[in-house]
Amino acid sequence: MSGVIPDDYQRDLSIIRSFARINYRKLMRNWKIRTQRELFVLQDEYNERLFRSYADMSDQSRDIAPCGIFTFDGMWSIGRDGLIADVENANVFLGHSVNWSRDYFNWWLENSGVGFERWDGPDAFWADFGSPEREDNDVVLMKSPGYGIFGHWILDFVPQLYLGRFADIPSGTRYVFDHLTDWMNVLLEAVQIGSADAYALKAVSHSRLFRLSGVKCGFAMAQPINSLAWDHLRAHFNHLNCTKAAIDADCVFVSRRNWQGDRKLSEYEALEEGMRSLGFTILHPEKLDLAGQAHHFADAKVIIGEDGSALHSIMLTNPGAVLGVLMLPDRLNLWHAGICEAAGHRLAYHPLPGDSLSPEAVADILAFASRLKEA
Repeated sequence: MSGVIPDDYQRDLSIIRSFARINYRKLMRNWKIRTQRELFVLQDEYNERLFRSYADMSDQSRDIAPCGIFTFDGMWSIGRDGLIADVENANVFLGHSVNWSRDYFNWWLENSGVGFERWDGPDAFWADFGSPEREDNDVVLMKSPGYGIFGHWILDFVPQLYLGRFADIPSGTRYVFDHLTDWMNVLLEAVQIGSADAYALKAVSHSRLFRLSGVKCGFAMAQPINSLAWDHLRAHFNHLNCTKAAIDADCVFVSRRNWQGDRKLSEYEALEEGMRSLGFTILHPEKLDLAGQAHHFADAKVIIGEDGSALHSIMLTNPGAVLGVLMLPDRLNLWHAGICEAAGHRLAYHPLPGDSLSPEAVADILAFASRLKEA
């Protein structure tokens, strides 16, 4: 934790009372790492600009990324995303350390049916959260924005859960989630979380609540905790797959052709055909469970795909791979750089003209893929 509490907050008695209910314990000192230019394998103007953006931010923010555990006394958790609120003193808690951005909070508060009434200035609002539907004490709260997205589990939940190994959490304490799907349970098993509970309620009161801190700041990943967590996850799937025949897939193209979401390129048939002609194995991750995905990614040397959570599985690949990210013009996703740096990979980005691909755009992607095979 770092930074200075604003003077206005220091003079506000309700905030002072809320802070008195919080204890933060640091669990790990972050490494100070300077981003190396070799992280980006291409040196064209586009990748040079992205490298500078990432390096300028990561060298500063990595060092201040939190890496500890909070204890909250007398708090509520609100909604399915688990906003932590001191209802008695009328304060809520936002920021990297609790995985809540201010922009998302503004949207969430107005659209999540938790009792919002109106804003009363930029830093105040009226809301009626109602009465607690449950009292649940001595739990580790694992709800946060982005909960149902695979990429957020890789970026947020897995490292946080691994951080819990260093926290001396009292025996009998349960980890509380919103809901648990099959793939979420696979990840819980991998990080050896046995005592888990899941419920989706509007308001829950807690006399004592634990919260593992966020382990990133900006696009930078706290180190060494992220590398430790992802190495452990990689070793877990290595163990599950070690008796299976190795997959001959040095080059993998991660296709979103069958993806049902809003963000998907056109002309995937032509793109897949072109990638196949370059020797790439075409992977549709939604057809495989996590162990199957890990098996396909494990020995890959080059992985290319459209910007999205599926590419976060690069952390299941043995160190030394190259990731190629196809990025739409309205996106700036440098999480891929942070993951590659922490997991021992390199990467390059390719700018797309839009989600409609002309034959020329497909040819440019294939040329990009050929350059990465030689990198």
